[in-house]
Amino acid sequence: MESAILLCVPDAEPLVHGWREKGDPSAAHGVPAHVTLLYPFLPRERIDAGVLGELEWFFSGIDAFPLRFGRVGRFEHAGIVFLAPESDTLVELTRAITRRWPECPPYAGQIPAGEVVPHLTIVHSEDRGLRQSAGNAVSARLPLRTTAVQAALWVCDDDGDWTELATFPFGPPE
Repeated sequence: MESAILLCVPDAEPLVHGWREKGDPSAAHGVPAHVTLLYPFLPRERIDAGVLGELEWFFSGIDAFPLRFGRVGRFEHAGIVFLAPESDTLVELTRAITRRWPECPPYAGQIPAGEVVPHLTIVHSEDRGLRQSAGNAVSARLPLRTTAVQAALWVCDDDGDWTELATFPFGPPE
């Protein structure tokens, strides 16, 4: 059973929810609008009180921070349209988590931690028309401003459905 560390972005839901329902398979499996900090994380059977405590300690040392999504981006080769956050903090968080758990490289090592492109998926579909429509509609409503206040550990069950196992609040903003 897989797990992931996500930065859920509830303020993005009004903007992307309908599009994610149409074209993001993760939405159908219970995953809200989010930016992935680390996937895959540890197998579910390795997540214990010690791991949860370490994650809580780690994230309590991160101050809540403003997050702005100012443009729509695309990974055309993968059929992904996404909101692009304007924050180096997300890359730094992924690098720091990966240093602590080097056995969990981002995207199973397909993307080195230094090359991670944080993003909030709007659609992940082969339907080019859907990708174009979603990108145009969401782009017209940007920028989206929010504050990142916590990370969350999500786990996948044998049916492919995801649930939130724990949340890890950040410290107060500076």
